[in-house]
Amino acid sequence: MTPKLLFYSAILLAARTVSATSIGSIQGTGAAAKAGSYTVEGIVTGIYADLKPAGFYIQDDKATADGNPATSDAIFVIQADPNVKVGDKVRVTGVVREDDAAPSFGQAVITDPGFVVISSGNAVPDFVRLVNSEFAADKAERYEGMRVQFMQPLTVTDNYFLKQRGELTVSTEGLTYQATQFIDPNDNPATGTNSSGTSNLAAVLAYQAANDRRSLVLDDGSSATNPTPTPYLDARFHTVRVGSTLSNIGGILAYSYGRWRLQPLAGADAPVINVTRPLTPPAFGPLDLKLASFNVFNYFNGDGAGGGFPTPRGAKTAADFQRQRTKIILALAQMNADIVGLTEIENDGNGSTAAIQDLVDGLNKAVGAGTYIFVNDGNAERQTNNTDLIHCAILYKPGVVAPLGPPMVATVQGVFERPPLAQVFVTKRKERPDTLGFIVNHFKSKSSGSGPDADQNDGQGGSNARRKAQARALVEFINKTVRPAGASRIVSAGDYNANYEEDPIDIMRAAGLVPATPPTSASYVFKGLTGSLDHAVVTPNMVGFVDVQKWHINSAEPPVLEYDQAGEATDITTPFRCSDHDPVLIGVNFAGIRNASSNRTNRLFVYPGPAAGPQAFSLADVPASAGALTLDFAMPQGGLRLLSLHGTPALLGSQLNSYTAHLAPGIYVVTLRGQNYQKTQRVMKE
Repeated sequence: MTPKLLFYSAILLAARTVSATSIGSIQGTGAAAKAGSYTVEGIVTGIYADLKPAGFYIQDDKATADGNPATSDAIFVIQADPNVKVGDKVRVTGVVREDDAAPSFGQAVITDPGFVVISSGNAVPDFVRLVNSEFAADKAERYEGMRVQFMQPLTVTDNYFLKQRGELTVSTEGLTYQATQFIDPNDNPATGTNSSGTSNLAAVLAYQAANDRRSLVLDDGSSATNPTPTPYLDARFHTVRVGSTLSNIGGILAYSYGRWRLQPLAGADAPVINVTRPLTPPAFGPLDLKLASFNVFNYFNGDGAGGGFPTPRGAKTAADFQRQRTKIILALAQMNADIVGLTEIENDGNGSTAAIQDLVDGLNKAVGAGTYIFVNDGNAERQTNNTDLIHCAILYKPGVVAPLGPPMVATVQGVFERPPLAQVFVTKRKERPDTLGFIVNHFKSKSSGSGPDADQNDGQGGSNARRKAQARALVEFINKTVRPAGASRIVSAGDYNANYEEDPIDIMRAAGLVPATPPTSASYVFKGLTGSLDHAVVTPNMVGFVDVQKWHINSAEPPVLEYDQAGEATDITTPFRCSDHDPVLIGVNFAGIRNASSNRTNRLFVYPGPAAGPQAFSLADVPASAGALTLDFAMPQGGLRLLSLHGTPALLGSQLNSYTAHLAPGIYVVTLRGQNYQKTQRVMKE
């Protein structure tokens, strides 16, 4: 027998004569376990040979648990090749540590273990059942290493690391939104018109902290990079989307690399993810025009003759470009919009080999010759006043609309990397034509900035000062260029790189423009936070005449499905994950919007909603003494009353959805007046 085996044999012999210490007393009620040498007993609950470090979890059974719910009754035993089975009762002697260094990584572990199997085939300890709303990551230490089960579904909030690490981020209470999607850094209540200062920063930080507390990682039980097959993809769609849910999810609550993690269990307790997809674009009621804005994900066609790859921003190979092109054309064909604003398309002019011509050619091959043409901004080499490799572009159906006058590119110097492109259109479908101005935008991204453009840590990211200047310049472009060109009604769409309550959007609100989507209308996911960088902003006279919806084909899908990651496995039969932004669809009816069907519900919610979840707006709490009510709907920036109703609370409440059917999604201020009764309430229409 070798000296090492003799050493461990001596340890095990001694351990049989030493009384076991309860794991709970070692874990304690503090932030870290009590370091030292111990002998413990427990049931093996999970074995993870592919973790680094590898090992297995043990948990006290009822006979040895310390009975204190504030302490964990489980611990991780490090062993390179675990030679135990789930259900084994083991007696382990080793050194306990919990620190940030290897091999602990912040989790309580037993290192250099010696152990004996006391018995096999034992029942594993029951799950600790956790109420979702009561879970908080900063108070989860008491469950470290234990078998836990959440009583309500968990929601997938991030799938960015699914391919690379086999990880999903999940939340105990629905999607985690960007704080500035709902909380304005300088307005309280939100949806104001201030665009400077940080008077409401504490609320932004509190919202971010709440996101962190209810989030954890669903791991795959392995430390492998790029695990094959990619875990958790559902059998039908071969995806797992942000917003997918897991019901009756159980696992072992582990900790490493700064995050709480659910390590999966096998068999009947293995995670099952419920995935749904919006297979067709959103439905509209009767329309005069359908508009769209679509980020086409750095659409670069090389030299236009099959070569020129890799391109500066887009596809690296000709084969990858064909995959990207096929999916984007499929999405555009299914949207079937009459006018489309494009962003992130190569800024290489309007010639026969240009990216914009390539896209139109492919789209017309799919939907019919001559269906679409592009707005020619007049430069065969590069868009005027554009300093970037990409530009904004507009496609339209010449059989449906005709340009009125030339296209307009914002000419202000030193403000835009990618200037707004505008075109006034005249409709052709009716004997009496209507006129509409359409603008496509792509503001500066949040990813970088210095000096005034450095990230101010107010939730708005880098280059916010730049985007504010761009918002002001856009307002001037609308008022001094697009309106005088014959457009009294204007839709300004695109990628604003600003969430719903951020300063650039406030600047447009202050100018009287209306973001025609609710805050829950998302289009982008970044670091597990859902938000909306893509908006349709309209002139006030378009409220009631537009319906804005987003087709969630991209932001919720994992990057593993992108053409450049999936390669030959790219599914070119669907549009899903053809970009990282969701397209915005805008329905226009110049006689007033009507619903897609009489059964469609127009949901009104109190805004901002309570922490417990969305709260429907109703008139049920109006006291009977108020008598007949006058109810006014107005824009939050004031000055424009959109709807005024009068009647009993019961009558108005029963008909509220139909009365407000024509209002665009978004935020409204509702004023209620009755006898000795007045109340002002913000509501969100979804």
